[in-house]
Amino acid sequence: MNTQTRPAAWAVLATALLALPALAGPWIPPAGTGTLRPALRLYRADRDFPATRFGTALPPGTTSTSEQQLKVTGLRGLGGGWALSYDLRAARIRKTKTKKQVSSTASASGLQDQVVGLVRGLRQGDGGGVGAGEGFADALALNLALPAGSATSNPQLGTGHLAIEPDYLAGARFRLGHRPAYASVSVGPRVFFNSHVTQWRATLDAGARLTKRVGGYGNLFWVRTFGIDGALAGGLDPNASEQYNLLRAGVGLQWALSPQVRPRIGYEADLRGRSTHAGRRLVLALALRY
Repeated sequence: MNTQTRPAAWAVLATALLALPALAGPWIPPAGTGTLRPALRLYRADRDFPATRFGTALPPGTTSTSEQQLKVTGLRGLGGGWALSYDLRAARIRKTKTKKQVSSTASASGLQDQVVGLVRGLRQGDGGGVGAGEGFADALALNLALPAGSATSNPQLGTGHLAIEPDYLAGARFRLGHRPAYASVSVGPRVFFNSHVTQWRATLDAGARLTKRVGGYGNLFWVRTFGIDGALAGGLDPNASEQYNLLRAGVGLQWALSPQVRPRIGYEADLRGRSTHAGRRLVLALALRY
């Protein structure tokens, strides 16, 4: 590669680092193109959050939980400002309980609840689409959470309830000095059918290019349950219950092998919560564009 073509090539790589950081971000890809992100998520928790208040983790108890989850998220442009989004999951979950120095373990494997939806782009900044330039974008999404996970296994793999989730998505691509950067947010309720429970959920993602090929990112996830009186059912896995509150933070790095392929590694920790586990997660992912 000669010196005249090198700057243009690095510009393409820099743009690739910023493409669609969230599951269904506000940037709508052109028809027939999109993003795909398979990820292996390794979670472990040996503490719980309080059942009666939103707070920090309690001291280690008698129960520990581990999960190996395969998660595939994606966004595919349909044309006309529309896109299809999906969040598909399967996992193996193990729970170990120790009482009087005797341990018992229960495990379950299989599909978990699946989320599919449609996203409609509104304002799309400078041209919109995958790899678009700087500017503000927003969109509306309507998702269905399908109860594909077993609610009778031990441990449970799903909630057993269908849910609908309308979201508002907004984001911006900009520069921090000479470094391309992005920030995006999604917020909306998840309303469960056949129960009196509504969760409000919000996700904040932000990132920037650190070197020519390496980018850093961070995220916050918040969920708050409404419609429940008194204490929530304690010690339930979020994959198997709609009755919990949680604040989770994560950081990570991604490396641009090419404009289409970006390996990612991340670490997430549950900071505060109510009626769920307090754990940590290692995330190994591959972000693909097509």
